[in-house]
Amino acid sequence: MRILITDDEIRRYGKFVEALAQIGVARNEIEIVTCAKSAREKLEKEYYDLLLLDVLLPLWPESDPDISNSMDLLRELHEDVQLIKPGRIVGITADKEIVSEASRIFEDLTWTIVQYSHDNFGWINQVINCVRYLQYQGDKANSDSKSKVDLAIVCALEKPELEEILKLPWNWSTARPLDDIVFVRDGFFEVGGRKITVCATFAPRMGMVSTALRSAAVISLLRPRLLAMCGICAGVQGKVHIGDVILADPAWDYQSGKRVRDKKSTQFSIAPHHLSLSTLVRTHVEQIRGDKAALRDIVDAFQGDSPATGLQIVIGPLASGSAVLADGEVVREIQAQHRELRGVEMEVYGLYAAAYAASYPQPQPFALKAVCDFADPDKDDSNQRYAAFTSAQVLRLLMERYGPRLVDGGM
Repeated sequence: MRILITDDEIRRYGKFVEALAQIGVARNEIEIVTCAKSAREKLEKEYYDLLLLDVLLPLWPESDPDISNSMDLLRELHEDVQLIKPGRIVGITADKEIVSEASRIFEDLTWTIVQYSHDNFGWINQVINCVRYLQYQGDKANSDSKSKVDLAIVCALEKPELEEILKLPWNWSTARPLDDIVFVRDGFFEVGGRKITVCATFAPRMGMVSTALRSAAVISLLRPRLLAMCGICAGVQGKVHIGDVILADPAWDYQSGKRVRDKKSTQFSIAPHHLSLSTLVRTHVEQIRGDKAALRDIVDAFQGDSPATGLQIVIGPLASGSAVLADGEVVREIQAQHRELRGVEMEVYGLYAAAYAASYPQPQPFALKAVCDFADPDKDDSNQRYAAFTSAQVLRLLMERYGPRLVDGGM
């Protein structure tokens, strides 16, 4: 609840502020200014649930009060797009008889004027009733859309993908049910004194459909601010190395389209639908991409054999499909759909699609998938654990460095 009081007689509000405290409105949620100019400056920058506006108001702190100053401000709030309109406006005056013109303008604009009295606190009760109504409306509007977790992580595999996520030092709890079929692990960590809440889960099957359904359930039940996918993928040889982490931007279904037949043959006509990242997520990943020392520390922390190529974060296109690939020729065909293709896997487009199809407030989706093979006939599973590890660790680096900014929308 944010309240702006605009009145040059600030001492009249002592009892009012006390009454607000009794219904849960803290003093730091109340601002008091003494002139119309100061009120304009506040309303240019911030939203207030309630504006309590003195009908006789000076333009400057040192000038005399005049009805015209309040009325000009009231009209500007209705007509000027430069000002942020408050949720409700209540006028206040000590003598309603001498401000009949102001009363008419307030009434025309559907607002109310209350009459101040230093020995009768009925006016306080009137305004408090207005605040209670605003509180109720705010609680009702936010009850379904309020975020219950800052970051939700969806993995395609319990092992090794979710397994590596749960090794992060994020105070994980035991699994709990969200509904009859979806279980999550809750966790949290702190950045600069700010607590970031996390949950992690995995889809029951590989593929875009299963991931989209699991993501949609998490979004509906937890309303996360950020929706992330970590895990493994196939890379495009010559573009990435084993263990490199790809930030998927954009993602699409490389099998989307239709088969067209002419007299001699049947051809597949591709119709990709690209889903991209928010600029906020991309720019923050770009910052950690250049931190070579931090990436080197990730490689050094892996318990096992790691490639000699080191670790890099690659931002680029990642294609999703419904089949496991072990044919380098197919990857080259997919590369024809986007010449900058960096990787191929089975789930990311489903996660992005679930986020973009969600009702307000939509989470910001992103995927950090690490290369475990090149989808060729000679591939094996020997690098899956290392790739799952680098993917999880890059997520940790991103969130523990920039988590509050990403959660708060860059603020």
